[in-house]
This record gives sequence, structure tokens and C-alpha cells, in this order.
Amino acid sequence: MHPHPASQPPLQRRSFLKWAINGMGALIAAILGIPAIAYLIDPRNRPAAQSDFRTVAKLSELKPNEPKQVVITDQRRDAWTLHPSELIGRVWLIKRDDGRVEAFSSICPHLGCSINFEEKQKLFVCPCHNGTFDLNGAKVELRGMTNPAPRGMDALEVRLVEDPSNQQDKLVQVKYEKFAPG
Repeated sequence: MHPHPASQPPLQRRSFLKWAINGMGALIAAILGIPAIAYLIDPRNRPAAQSDFRTVAKLSELKPNEPKQVVITDQRRDAWTLHPSELIGRVWLIKRDDGRVEAFSSICPHLGCSINFEEKQKLFVCPCHNGTFDLNGAKVELRGMTNPAPRGMDALEVRLVEDPSNQQDKLVQVKYEKFAPG
């Protein structure tokens, strides 16, 4: 009797071993590859942590129309290590005549250098490329010099809250964020 042409020959040991080895290779690739791909893709889909308001000064410490630089620190955890007061950034605070407080990032929007305040000229100046800004954070063009900054100083959100230790004073809180230069 001849075997039926449509029927397949019985599985032989050699073809079974090829099938088993290929299957084990695919299983190992899946076991190692899927977590690796998930590890690479996950941070892109995870939203950035929301920045919250941080208390940086008391309202009574600020003089009208006189910039004051304050340091913002926060707690940072790096694996098992806890950094209790890590420097996050610096902010320029300006109290206006009407009692409002404005905050500007001290990072230059041109290349990310730290902006200083020149008391004599009443201007903010970036020492790296002479980016110049007025007390409102707007970019200023000086005679004979072009301002390389693409925009004015970056403004930050500010709120005033009651000071629990002194009912006559208020606390200045800033929602700090880092802006991209350029």
C-alpha cells in the first residue's frame, strides 16, 4: 500500500529536535526581549512629575522693585541614597509697588548661563554673551550690541500664602520649572 500523498510523513527525531531548538530560541528571545523593549519605551510614555510650589522667601524680606535671588532646593532620591537639600535652581524675585511678586528663572534663554543683576544699570545681564534684560524680564537691545537671547527671561508662577508663624506677613511660593535654552 502506498501512503496517501496528502498525508505528511511521521515526525522524525531530527525534525523534532530542529523544531524544539527553534521554539526554545524564540521563547528565550521573548523572555529577554519583551522586558528590554518595555524598559526602553516606558520612560517616554510616563508623564513628567508635576512641579509643586516651593516656599522661597517672606514677602517682608523683599524691597519694592529690587531683585533678590533665591535658591530652590528639594529632596532627591537616587536609588538608595537620599539627598535632603539638593540645589534645583535659582530664581529672581521682584516685588512690585502694588504688592505683586514676579519670579524669573535665572537661566539665560540663549545658552543656559546664569543671569546676574547689574545694580548700577538696573539690568539683568548674562555674562556669557551679554544677553540683557530689563526689570520686567524683557529682552533689551543696547546701542552697538545685539542681544543674542531668543526671548525674554522665563517667568515662573508665583503665589502668596499666609505665614503661619506671623499673621502680618505672607510667604512667597514659586512653581519652579526648567526651560530649554534656545
